[in-house]
Amino acid sequence: MTEASRIRNNSVFSFLSISSRLVANVVVFWIIARVYGPELFGQFTFAQTLATIFILFADFGFDILLTNEIARDRDKAKALFQQFFSLKLIFSLVALIGMWVFALVNEISFQSRILIFIFSFYMIFTVLTNFMFALYKGFERLEYETKVSMVINVGLLAITLVLVLFKSSVTSLAIAFVVTRLLGFIISLKYSYQVLKNISFRFFYGDLSKIKGKIFVYGFHLVFSYLFFQLDTILLALLKGNYEVGIYQAVFKLILVPLVIPDIFINTLMPVLARMNVQNPEHWKKIGELMNKLLFIIVLPTSIILFSFSEQIINFIYGSNKYVEAIPILRIFSVILFVRFNLETYALMLTTSDRQKIRLYGVLVTTIINFILNYFMIKKYGILGAAFVSLATNTILGLIYIYTTRPLFFKWMVNIKIIIAILFALCIGYAFMLWSTFSILFAVPIIFSCYALFAYFYFFSSEDIKLILSEKIKLFSIKLNI
Repeated sequence: MTEASRIRNNSVFSFLSISSRLVANVVVFWIIARVYGPELFGQFTFAQTLATIFILFADFGFDILLTNEIARDRDKAKALFQQFFSLKLIFSLVALIGMWVFALVNEISFQSRILIFIFSFYMIFTVLTNFMFALYKGFERLEYETKVSMVINVGLLAITLVLVLFKSSVTSLAIAFVVTRLLGFIISLKYSYQVLKNISFRFFYGDLSKIKGKIFVYGFHLVFSYLFFQLDTILLALLKGNYEVGIYQAVFKLILVPLVIPDIFINTLMPVLARMNVQNPEHWKKIGELMNKLLFIIVLPTSIILFSFSEQIINFIYGSNKYVEAIPILRIFSVILFVRFNLETYALMLTTSDRQKIRLYGVLVTTIINFILNYFMIKKYGILGAAFVSLATNTILGLIYIYTTRPLFFKWMVNIKIIIAILFALCIGYAFMLWSTFSILFAVPIIFSCYALFAYFYFFSSEDIKLILSEKIKLFSIKLNI
C-alpha cells in the first residue's frame, strides 16, 4: 500500500470514528436540551465538561506522546506502552479522587453532585480506552479505533433514545455514558493484542529521567489547552448559573460538528507527519501544506453558513424561543471556527517536529489571558462576553503558532489564491445577509457547490488534485467484525 493510499484509508477510518462519536453526542445533547430544558441541560453539560477536564489531567499528554514515540520507533513499542500505561494509571486514580473531592467541597446542587459522581467513572473508562486508541494510531491501524468507536457511540445513541422514550431522568442518561464507555474499553483490550502481539500490562517505569521532560511538556500542554476551551463554561456556571451554561453549550455543541474535520486530519496525519519529519522533511512540508489548503477551503463556506443563517439554524435545531439568546453567540463562534481551522496545521507541524514546548508556552499564556478576561467579561456581559473572549484568545493563540512557523505561513498563505478565496467568501456572505429570508436548505448546497467548483478549477493545483484523488478508497471493504 502506498503512503497516499494509507493516508486516505486511515482518513476514512478516522472520519467514521470521530463522526460517529460526534453525531452520537450531538444527538444526545440535542435531545437533552430540547426535552429537559436549559436548567437540566446546564447541570448535565456542567458535569460532563468537568469530567472532560479531569480526563485531560488523567491523560496528561500520554496519548499523543505514545502515538508520536511509537511512530518514530516501533521497535520500542512494548516498552513505551508499558511505561506510559503505568504512569497513566496513577494519573487516572488521582483524577478520580479529584472529581469526588470537587463534588463534595463545592456549593452545587444535589443533582449536579450526583451527575459528577457518575461522570467520574465515565472519565476513567474514557481515559483507558483513549490510550488504546493512541496505540492503534502509533501503528497507523485506525480501523480498530473505528470498530470500538462504533460500538460506543451507536450503543450510547440507542440507549439514550430508549431512556428518553420512557421519560427517564438525566441521571439514567449519565449512567448510559458510563456503560457504553465500559463496553468500549473491554473491546479495545481485545484489539490491543492484535496490534501489538507481545503487549504487556505489567507495571514498568524504566528510566523516567529520559522521558520526564517530554511528559511534562505534553502533559501541561494538554491540560492547559483543554482548560483554555472549557474555562468559559466553568466560569459561567460559577458566576452566572446553569441557564447561561445551557445557552452557551447549546452553541458549543453545534460548533463541535464542523470541528470533526480538523480532528480527522490530526488523527490521520499525526503519526505520518511525525515519521516524515525524521525520514523526509520535504514530504513533511508537502503533506502539511495540503492539509492547510483543505482546511482553509472547507471552513470558508462553513463559516459563511453559520454566520449568515444563525437564526434559522438555532430555530430549526432547538425548535423554540428558549434559545433565542444563542443566535448572536453562534455568529461569534462562526468566526472562531474560521480561526480554529486555520491554526490547526501550524500547531500539528510544531508537534510533529518535536517543538511541543512552543505549543505549551502559547496555550499557557492564552489560558491565563482567557481566565482574566472571562472573569470580568462574564460578570458584566454574561454569555456574550464569554464568546468575545473566546474569539480574542483563539486569535492570539493562532498568531503565536503562525509566528513560530512563519516560513510555512508565508509560503502557504501569502498569495493571490488565498486573497481571492477570502474575497469570494465575503461577497457570498454579504449577499445572503442581505437576502435573509432565503432558506438555509437551498443555501447550503448552493454555497458548497460554488466552493467545490472554485476549489477544483482554481484553488488547488493539478498536483494537489492528483494527490487527493489519484487512488480510490475502498470504503465498502471495511469490515467491522467484533
